[in-house]
Amino acid sequence: MHGDVLPAIPAITIEPDPALSDESAHIRLSGFTPGQRVTLRAEVADDAGQRWRSWAEFAANEAGAVDVATVAPRSGSYSGVDAMGLFWSMARVDDGDSAPATFARTTTNPLSIAFTAEVNGQIVATTHHTRLGMAAGVRRVEAHERGLVGTLFLPPDHDHGPHPGVIVLGGSSGGRREPLAALLASHGCAALALAYFGAEGLPPRLADIPLEYFEAALDWMAARPEVRGGRCALLGTSRGAELALLLGATFPQVGAVVAYAPSGVLWGAVGASGPAWTYRGEPLPVVPDRVPPELDAAISAREPISAAEWYLHNLEDEAALGSATIAVERIAGPVLLISGEDDQMWPSTLMAERIMRRLAEHHFTWPYRHLRYPDAGHLIGPPWQPTTVNSRRHPTVGATFAYGGTPAGQAHANADSWRKVLEWLGAHMA
Repeated sequence: MHGDVLPAIPAITIEPDPALSDESAHIRLSGFTPGQRVTLRAEVADDAGQRWRSWAEFAANEAGAVDVATVAPRSGSYSGVDAMGLFWSMARVDDGDSAPATFARTTTNPLSIAFTAEVNGQIVATTHHTRLGMAAGVRRVEAHERGLVGTLFLPPDHDHGPHPGVIVLGGSSGGRREPLAALLASHGCAALALAYFGAEGLPPRLADIPLEYFEAALDWMAARPEVRGGRCALLGTSRGAELALLLGATFPQVGAVVAYAPSGVLWGAVGASGPAWTYRGEPLPVVPDRVPPELDAAISAREPISAAEWYLHNLEDEAALGSATIAVERIAGPVLLISGEDDQMWPSTLMAERIMRRLAEHHFTWPYRHLRYPDAGHLIGPPWQPTTVNSRRHPTVGATFAYGGTPAGQAHANADSWRKVLEWLGAHMA
């Protein structure tokens, strides 16, 4: 009929699609009646097959639309105006397994997130949004020479090199952090995800790991034609951050250090006795364990375990740390430290502040900075993955540990620190 207006069809629009996993997405709803209540739901399966869900209820505006980036939900899995709230507020679907588990991202495979819009309990619109583990054209090179176990990710061919080199070091869970290295390559770095235990051909535990292994990795990267300048940045998390600082203080091939949840002192092996690191055939000294047996038993009896109390007790006497302290002033490049003030795994903010103080006392001439986040815990990393679980079973030790942080605080720390890490690397490794 001439002049008749066809009824609007409800729709969900997400842009860009696909999007890199660290990229913000813009979600819009359209085709609803003004003031209509709409529930938007999201669901995804992680790399371990665990399902995660979030939801938010909105009221359509006078145009029958909702712009998630500009309006707060009336209720839902997050509150306040947050364009990415539906991503980080996803909670794990109860599958009968009572053991807490964080979002598993161990591959660079794309993730497909299902979105549905409901009115009065009826689904009226659906769509899928793809999150890419790495940009199109990023290349993988297996690193097996010189006894290394790792994966080098290189920017696309059209991004002409050579590129800033970064070696990514994981923590006490072992293996290689390929998703993080792939993201760095997506932003123009030649990034090596390097395993040093817990992978085929390597020790099963973080114990007696020779620093010469990492020296070989630094030399291997320096010889690559895709790597600029012969020096690499090190990016480490937790025990990997301790390692990154130690390597920077030991080898002049290190051009910068980015340390998430760092320690400026050396701790012992994980899941074994003795030292974590050796150099030139000798064990490196570690912080002595002064925790009384009764306190150790009390800390271990609580679940999830807040191990920070154990570390704090051993850090009380700074003078006694002695030879276990890393000479961070020897690092021949910029240092960026990142910590969550609610870190329940170990007191990373305290340890980062001590590193900052030592650098100042030694009149460190390179730029150095500490990013600290009040509502974040131990698990700061790239943004927009679910942050609703702050404890998990440790794959090496077997116990369940608390990591701290609130979901919203962790999400903010992830997004803010990641942006600043990319800026830092761009400014200091260009």
